[in-house]
Amino acid sequence: MYVTSLFAIGLHLLFDIFLDVKYGLYGYFNPQFVTWEMLGVTFGIYSVNIIFLNFYPFHKIFLRKSFYIIMCSGKAVLYEWIAVYTDLFYYNGWRLKYSALLYPFLFLSLLWNYYFIKEKTQ
Repeated sequence: MYVTSLFAIGLHLLFDIFLDVKYGLYGYFNPQFVTWEMLGVTFGIYSVNIIFLNFYPFHKIFLRKSFYIIMCSGKAVLYEWIAVYTDLFYYNGWRLKYSALLYPFLFLSLLWNYYFIKEKTQ
């Protein structure tokens, strides 16, 4: 789980480098400054990943797994909406619907990484 969490942090930073820094589509707090709070957001990704993997229904049917990913994606969209509403996060060309479409694929990539690492270490 720790390796997958590091993968999640790396993926998060990669997305931020391109979508925030290069294209300026969104960002955290103030659009002009890099702050220490941004580091806290990045490490928050670590805890979300650990929670996601700990409660993932690995031994359940496909429908249950799909429902879990959809529910986690919905919670992520809700969190992002709250973050935008409270000025933790801002949009500059990005839309919440883009995130809603992207979150299931991000959670699936975490699962793929987890299975890949687990298979390679056994």
